[in-house]
Amino acid sequence: MTEVGKAAGVAANAVRWYFPTKDDLFAATLDRLFLRERERVEADPAIGEDPQRQLVTFLADLEAYRGLHREAYDRMDESPVLAEVYSRMREWLEGRLLAAVANRLPEGVDVAPVADMAHVLFEGLLVSFRGLDRPTGEFVDLLVEALAAVAVAR
Repeated sequence: MTEVGKAAGVAANAVRWYFPTKDDLFAATLDRLFLRERERVEADPAIGEDPQRQLVTFLADLEAYRGLHREAYDRMDESPVLAEVYSRMREWLEGRLLAAVANRLPEGVDVAPVADMAHVLFEGLLVSFRGLDRPTGEFVDLLVEALAAVAVAR
Protein backbone atom coordinates (compact mmCIF):
# COMPACT_ATOMS: atom_id res chain seq x y z
CA MET A 1 0.00 0.00 0.00
CA THR A 2 2.95 2.28 0.65
CA GLU A 3 4.08 1.89 -2.97
CA VAL A 4 0.55 2.61 -4.20
CA GLY A 5 0.41 5.73 -2.07
CA LYS A 6 3.75 6.92 -3.47
CA ALA A 7 2.65 6.27 -7.04
CA ALA A 8 -0.62 8.11 -6.44
CA GLY A 9 1.08 10.95 -4.59
CA VAL A 10 -0.83 10.37 -1.34
CA ALA A 11 0.03 8.99 2.07
CA ALA A 12 -0.15 5.22 2.49
CA ASN A 13 -2.71 5.76 5.26
CA ALA A 14 -4.99 7.52 2.77
CA VAL A 15 -4.86 4.45 0.55
CA ARG A 16 -5.60 2.19 3.53
CA TRP A 17 -8.51 4.41 4.54
CA TYR A 18 -10.32 3.79 1.26
CA PHE A 19 -8.93 0.33 0.50
CA PRO A 20 -8.40 -1.71 3.67
CA THR A 21 -6.97 -4.68 1.74
CA LYS A 22 -5.10 -5.29 -1.47
CA ASP A 23 -8.17 -7.09 -2.79
CA ASP A 24 -10.29 -3.99 -2.16
CA LEU A 25 -7.81 -1.89 -4.11
CA PHE A 26 -7.56 -4.48 -6.88
CA ALA A 27 -11.36 -4.78 -7.11
CA ALA A 28 -11.79 -1.00 -7.28
CA THR A 29 -9.17 -0.78 -10.01
CA LEU A 30 -10.80 -3.54 -12.07
CA ASP A 31 -14.25 -2.09 -11.53
CA ARG A 32 -13.17 1.35 -12.70
CA LEU A 33 -11.35 -0.11 -15.71
CA PHE A 34 -14.35 -2.24 -16.63
CA LEU A 35 -16.94 0.52 -16.17
CA ARG A 36 -14.94 3.08 -18.11
CA GLU A 37 -14.46 0.73 -21.06
CA ARG A 38 -18.05 -0.49 -20.95
CA GLU A 39 -19.40 3.07 -20.99
CA ARG A 40 -17.08 3.98 -23.85
CA VAL A 41 -18.09 0.95 -25.92
CA GLU A 42 -21.81 1.43 -25.27
CA ALA A 43 -21.62 5.12 -26.20
CA ASP A 44 -19.55 4.68 -29.38
CA PRO A 45 -21.81 5.53 -32.33
CA ALA A 46 -19.60 3.50 -34.69
CA ILE A 47 -20.39 0.37 -32.66
CA GLY A 48 -24.02 1.19 -31.99
CA GLU A 49 -26.00 -1.44 -30.16
CA ASP A 50 -24.33 -4.39 -31.93
CA PRO A 51 -23.55 -6.77 -29.04
CA GLN A 52 -20.83 -8.63 -30.92
CA ARG A 53 -19.00 -5.45 -31.86
CA GLN A 54 -19.35 -4.22 -28.27
CA LEU A 55 -17.89 -7.48 -26.99
CA VAL A 56 -15.00 -7.60 -29.46
CA THR A 57 -14.10 -3.95 -28.96
CA PHE A 58 -14.21 -4.30 -25.19
CA LEU A 59 -12.00 -7.40 -25.16
CA ALA A 60 -9.55 -6.06 -27.75
CA ASP A 61 -9.17 -2.71 -25.98
CA LEU A 62 -8.54 -4.40 -22.63
CA GLU A 63 -6.22 -7.11 -24.01
CA ALA A 64 -3.27 -5.57 -22.17
CA TYR A 65 -5.07 -6.24 -18.88
CA ARG A 66 -5.86 -9.90 -19.58
CA GLY A 67 -3.51 -11.05 -16.84
CA LEU A 68 -5.43 -8.99 -14.29
CA HIS A 69 -8.60 -10.74 -15.38
CA ARG A 70 -6.97 -14.10 -14.66
CA GLU A 71 -5.74 -12.91 -11.27
CA ALA A 72 -9.23 -11.77 -10.30
CA TYR A 73 -10.67 -15.08 -11.47
CA ASP A 74 -8.15 -17.01 -9.38
CA ARG A 75 -8.90 -14.92 -6.26
CA MET A 76 -12.71 -15.01 -6.44
CA ASP A 77 -13.13 -17.87 -3.97
CA GLU A 78 -11.12 -16.06 -1.29
CA SER A 79 -12.27 -12.51 -1.96
CA PRO A 80 -15.96 -11.56 -1.95
CA VAL A 81 -15.16 -8.06 -3.22
CA LEU A 82 -13.30 -9.46 -6.24
CA ALA A 83 -16.04 -12.04 -6.81
CA GLU A 84 -18.62 -9.25 -6.93
CA VAL A 85 -16.68 -7.14 -9.44
CA TYR A 86 -15.73 -10.13 -11.57
CA SER A 87 -19.31 -11.41 -11.60
CA ARG A 88 -20.65 -8.03 -12.73
CA MET A 89 -18.11 -7.90 -15.55
CA ARG A 90 -18.75 -11.50 -16.56
CA GLU A 91 -22.52 -10.97 -16.63
CA TRP A 92 -22.16 -8.04 -19.01
CA LEU A 93 -19.70 -9.88 -21.25
CA GLU A 94 -21.81 -13.03 -21.36
CA GLY A 95 -24.91 -10.91 -22.00
CA ARG A 96 -23.19 -9.45 -25.07
CA LEU A 97 -22.11 -12.95 -26.18
CA LEU A 98 -25.58 -14.47 -25.83
CA ALA A 99 -27.17 -11.46 -27.55
CA ALA A 100 -24.72 -11.90 -30.45
CA VAL A 101 -25.64 -15.59 -30.68
CA ALA A 102 -29.36 -14.76 -30.54
CA ASN A 103 -28.89 -12.32 -33.43
CA ARG A 104 -27.70 -15.21 -35.61
CA LEU A 105 -30.55 -17.56 -34.76
CA PRO A 106 -33.64 -18.07 -36.88
CA GLU A 107 -36.86 -16.81 -35.37
CA GLY A 108 -38.19 -19.15 -32.72
CA VAL A 109 -34.83 -20.71 -31.81
CA ASP A 110 -33.91 -20.12 -28.17
CA VAL A 111 -30.39 -19.34 -27.00
CA ALA A 112 -31.06 -20.68 -23.48
CA PRO A 113 -30.01 -24.29 -24.22
CA VAL A 114 -26.47 -23.16 -25.06
CA ALA A 115 -26.10 -20.59 -22.26
CA ASP A 116 -24.16 -22.94 -19.96
CA MET A 117 -21.90 -24.03 -22.80
CA ALA A 118 -21.38 -20.38 -23.73
CA HIS A 119 -20.34 -19.62 -20.16
CA VAL A 120 -17.79 -22.45 -20.02
CA LEU A 121 -16.26 -21.75 -23.44
CA PHE A 122 -16.17 -17.99 -22.97
CA GLU A 123 -14.67 -18.30 -19.50
CA GLY A 124 -11.91 -20.39 -21.03
CA LEU A 125 -11.17 -17.67 -23.55
CA LEU A 126 -11.05 -15.03 -20.82
CA VAL A 127 -8.73 -16.82 -18.39
CA SER A 128 -6.60 -18.97 -20.66
CA PHE A 129 -2.84 -18.66 -20.25
CA ARG A 130 -2.40 -19.69 -23.86
CA GLY A 131 -1.23 -16.89 -26.10
CA LEU A 132 -3.78 -15.99 -28.72
CA ASP A 133 -2.63 -16.79 -32.24
CA ARG A 134 -5.30 -14.66 -33.91
CA PRO A 135 -7.21 -11.48 -33.15
CA THR A 136 -9.78 -11.54 -30.35
CA GLY A 137 -12.51 -10.74 -32.85
CA GLU A 138 -11.80 -13.91 -34.76
CA PHE A 139 -12.10 -16.01 -31.60
CA VAL A 140 -15.38 -14.34 -30.75
CA ASP A 141 -16.67 -14.93 -34.31
CA LEU A 142 -15.80 -18.63 -34.05
CA LEU A 143 -17.43 -18.90 -30.65
CA VAL A 144 -20.63 -17.15 -31.77
CA GLU A 145 -20.84 -19.28 -34.92
CA ALA A 146 -20.35 -22.51 -32.96
CA LEU A 147 -22.91 -21.60 -30.31
CA ALA A 148 -25.46 -20.53 -32.92
CA ALA A 149 -24.97 -23.80 -34.82
CA VAL A 150 -25.50 -25.85 -31.66
CA ALA A 151 -28.59 -23.83 -30.70
CA VAL A 152 -30.12 -24.43 -34.14
CA ALA A 153 -29.29 -28.15 -34.01
CA ARG A 154 -30.96 -28.60 -30.62
